[in-house]
Amino acid sequence: MPLENRKVFFAESNFAGPCPNKQDSDQCKTCILDSSDYFSALNLEVKRALQEFLQFKSFDRRELLYREGRTGENLFILMSGEVKVYKSLSNGRQQIHKLAVIPGDLIACEDIYLDKYSSTAEAVSPVSVCYLPKTHLQSIISRHREVPDALMRAMARNLNSYIRNIANLGQKNALERVASYLLFLHETHHERNLRSEELRESLTRTELADMIGVTQRTLIRSLKKLESDQVVSLVKDGFRILDQKTLEYLSAGG
Repeated sequence: MPLENRKVFFAESNFAGPCPNKQDSDQCKTCILDSSDYFSALNLEVKRALQEFLQFKSFDRRELLYREGRTGENLFILMSGEVKVYKSLSNGRQQIHKLAVIPGDLIACEDIYLDKYSSTAEAVSPVSVCYLPKTHLQSIISRHREVPDALMRAMARNLNSYIRNIANLGQKNALERVASYLLFLHETHHERNLRSEELRESLTRTELADMIGVTQRTLIRSLKKLESDQVVSLVKDGFRILDQKTLEYLSAGG
């Protein structure tokens, strides 16, 4: 859903407005709760309760938000940038199962009811987040039923994404997986309301290969095939889609 359309679902009186914890920050003149798919419809009382404990933090590229196996302490709400969430494999590769790229995306919501983080989250570009300490969040959950409902919606969306990824890995060949990823990139590009026709890619070729479950050599061969067929063009730091219908056909297993 385009960001500019997200606020039509709740009344003006529900706006949380500037964050009382970061009044000096341009990023916080409008609270991220007001543009999050999961929190925007909450009433003002609940938003104020959440706002009271929101903390702001920025991360440099390649800095970890948290590490798999460490005590799970926070729920993160993406403000800007891109974050990959992954499991580390015994062969040194990573299985990336989530890319948080849209402001308002929740990170680590699956771990709210667990003692430890089940994955690692890493900034793949400069990142800004707001985070809620789990101890405070659990207190809010006990008082406001709407909050666990919002978290369940986020977890359900993530589960749907995981199921789609499993289907991609299990049933699609390399070219079809690449096509599916490029369509995902195209979709999130528009959800972020970016005007450029070029789809910027923050993942390295190694990370992208790990995400879709192919070798780097196979990934490069698939991208060159799509380029030679004039389906996409490869540009610096990204892609340009030339034939979206063919991408959709390939993504569907055509």
